[in-house]
Amino acid sequence: MVDIRYRLMLPLLAGLSVWGPAGAAEPNAVGIIMKVIGETDPGLPPREEVSANTVIKLGPGAELTFLHYPPTCELVTVAGGTLKLTKTAFTTDGEVKSQQNRPCPRVYELSGSGGGWVARDLFRLPVAPEIIFAGSRAAEVTEAAVYEKEKPDQLLYRLELADQRATPPASAAPLEASHRYLLKLRISDTAQPLDYGFVAVGSGTTDSLVVLHVD
Repeated sequence: MVDIRYRLMLPLLAGLSVWGPAGAAEPNAVGIIMKVIGETDPGLPPREEVSANTVIKLGPGAELTFLHYPPTCELVTVAGGTLKLTKTAFTTDGEVKSQQNRPCPRVYELSGSGGGWVARDLFRLPVAPEIIFAGSRAAEVTEAAVYEKEKPDQLLYRLELADQRATPPASAAPLEASHRYLLKLRISDTAQPLDYGFVAVGSGTTDSLVVLHVD
């Protein structure tokens, strides 16, 4: 039997190149792959975004975990069968091994040109952020670090970067809510780091995941 889920939660989406509330970092993206075990058709590595109406065939013993973008905001693991994602639902004739509501991720488009990007306080990161880099240049991000906004040479910490996912080191103290900071990214083919100003979101918020789309 085909398993169908419909969701009516309000979207949460903001952009640095500002997208409307119905969009995602990639205009047609409806989710992102978090984990893959075994073979899928098409092949989808972790951190790959999934376009609307994509049909994914899971091979024998294969499992796929995806995070649905707003308005759905669920973390779902499917085993075997065929999976199809739309903006507001997924269908599968495989086994739904887990399905958890998650706070909607903050999704931002990083855009710029030349040797660096202009720092603007147009986006927000949680006081203890978990960042996933998506997009065509996501694998080229080699370093991510947080600095004081008014003291751009004062390093607070470098995020631990692995598989296009960046998290604060275990020893790092949470950022100060409502305080301004700089996120500095190094891209493999860019001589200078790319600076982005942001405001830390208070600890009262429940979301920590941020998707930064790098193209």
